[in-house]
Amino acid sequence: ALTQITQLTSDLQEVSVRLRMVTLKPVFQKMSRLVRDLAKKTEKLVKLEVAGDDTKIDRKMVEKVGAPLVHMVRNAVDHGVEGAEARKKSGKPLLGTIKLSAYHEGDNMIVEISDDGRGINREIILEKACSQGLIEEADGVGMLDGDVFQLLFQPGFSTAAAVTDISGRGVGM
Repeated sequence: ALTQITQLTSDLQEVSVRLRMVTLKPVFQKMSRLVRDLAKKTEKLVKLEVAGDDTKIDRKMVEKVGAPLVHMVRNAVDHGVEGAEARKKSGKPLLGTIKLSAYHEGDNMIVEISDDGRGINREIILEKACSQGLIEEADGVGMLDGDVFQLLFQPGFSTAAAVTDISGRGVGM
């Protein structure tokens, strides 16, 4: 009897977990629309490539993943991918690419976002961090790249020259 109760409890728990799981497809579709709208607004040629939108995640986690992804996609379009002329000058295709992917790795679910834009400018980050009082200029000279890039995650930090309706509000990554 104890073995049957243990098995039933285990089965119920497994069914309960499966019922809470949903795919990331709706979130990724929202990002596709966001990229399309932002590309139009910024007059940039940008496409979104998606992989792993069938990855399943707990329903409650979907809500937690959505807002940060919107922020990251906005930054990728606004700050990452260059305009057509700049891309042409640097020998890149006119159409910029943002990649969004999700997959399971062990017990973790990984969501990755990348773009083929200009990259992160270490000097601009250091300059802004100094002007905002986050670090002293002398401290920035010897900082490792990883430590400099971590400044992007400070609340209120932004490298944007001006606040727009797309990004630069200083929310911080």
